[in-house]
Amino acid sequence: MRLRLGFILIAMIFALTGCGHTPPGEYAASVVLSGGSGRATVESPCCVTVTDTGAEALIRWSSPNYDYMIVNGEKYLPVNTEGNSEFRIPVELDKDMSVQADTVAMSTPHLIDYTIHFKLLSEGEKGSEDPVAAEAGHVPEGDTDMEPPVISGIDHIKTDELKYAECFKIHRYSEDYAVIQVNDGRNYLIIPEGKDTPENIDPGIIVIKKPADHIYLVSSGVMCQFDALGAVSDIVLSGLERDKWYIASAIDAMDKGEMEYGGKYSAPDYEKILDKNVDLVIENTMILHTPKVLQKLSELSLPVFIDRCNYESDPLGRCEWIKVYGVITGHEEEAEKAFLSQENLSKALEGKGPYDKKVVIFSMNSDHMISTKKKNDYFSKMVEIAGGTCLSPDVDPGDSASSQVTISTEAFYEYATDADIIIYNAAIEDAPESLEALKELDTIFEDFKAVKEGNVYCTDKSLYQFAQKNGTIIDNLNKVISGEEEDTEFFHKLR
Repeated sequence: MRLRLGFILIAMIFALTGCGHTPPGEYAASVVLSGGSGRATVESPCCVTVTDTGAEALIRWSSPNYDYMIVNGEKYLPVNTEGNSEFRIPVELDKDMSVQADTVAMSTPHLIDYTIHFKLLSEGEKGSEDPVAAEAGHVPEGDTDMEPPVISGIDHIKTDELKYAECFKIHRYSEDYAVIQVNDGRNYLIIPEGKDTPENIDPGIIVIKKPADHIYLVSSGVMCQFDALGAVSDIVLSGLERDKWYIASAIDAMDKGEMEYGGKYSAPDYEKILDKNVDLVIENTMILHTPKVLQKLSELSLPVFIDRCNYESDPLGRCEWIKVYGVITGHEEEAEKAFLSQENLSKALEGKGPYDKKVVIFSMNSDHMISTKKKNDYFSKMVEIAGGTCLSPDVDPGDSASSQVTISTEAFYEYATDADIIIYNAAIEDAPESLEALKELDTIFEDFKAVKEGNVYCTDKSLYQFAQKNGTIIDNLNKVISGEEEDTEFFHKLR
């Protein structure tokens, strides 16, 4: 009888927390916030930790001015002292939660009512690793000067000059050694093939030995770099399953059995990692929410490279990260050629436009909320380079890599109804098949200028896997904005 009551109690707890069918672990979750003035946002996705007794989320607001939250009658204080306000709060999954947050941004503190909705992202779900959208990882910036580290036994010779990228540097040393330095404070020492690791190096330096040709690639946004380098054969395990790839060489490698699914970032297949003799793991910043995985990989003596391409504010800065992977794979000439091809596409547009066209990119989620771009998003810069003006909601852009913001349809209507061109982001949510289907999503679209004039486009679903093709994407945007073409590689007109 007592045992039965115990099971009933556990079932009740799981039902109340909304995670009854979710095994314990750390997950990425989409976050939808509504209420207040509509200007505040919460970074999405975020990290949700599920235990046997419930779930809690680490959320980060778009402002540093929130000094406490009230959830289920309990008061929660920020878990950080610098930057935008962060809170760890209990959450209910797949359910609207009523919470309150106190802001000191105004002349007097105000306790504001919000509704917040958390939904776990399924493995490989659109948007969960979207370079166009936001990654949930927040990494404190390291030494912004990024001076070359002193390494015993080898001499620093020079530091490569970069054109657009600001989040990494490549330092060259004697005997062909190199250090890839990233602005999260991490240093990666690249050991030439046949060379030894220098003695007495700083224990914080991560050693990557060449050839790194048995790679577990978890960060899906990096596959396009390896594709451009002709180095997909160096990858033996993928963080995405075969059917979730849009890159032909990755699909082909998995079809041939040369690359296998190795598990997502939070649940890698350690047996496969050992069986495939993995010598390098490439992650994005989501891995920082699963410290146990990082620890396990460290115990296996595996170097982990954390890609921060998405933190580049310049579209071509993201392309320039191919130089990082050129160093790691030994394909530096191919990297330079691939980068220049994208830069030239962008430079070819100099002198063209502006076209006096206002552009909006958005998608609508299952909760009937609009996901769109912040003012500081790099997509806005691509639109500007292409000769247009990108419209964005009036929200605090924040200081993180998060580019996506979720707002109500009413807030979207206020600034987007007069846009000349609207683009549905099919990389985040499935796009409607026609203009009529768009109108059926919500009647507000019937009033949109772009809808009335037939200037509605959708992105290709593959967009988020091709950050290396930002020059091509800018060129495509120019063709759309100028009216030169209605269907391009990455943008398709709705009719």
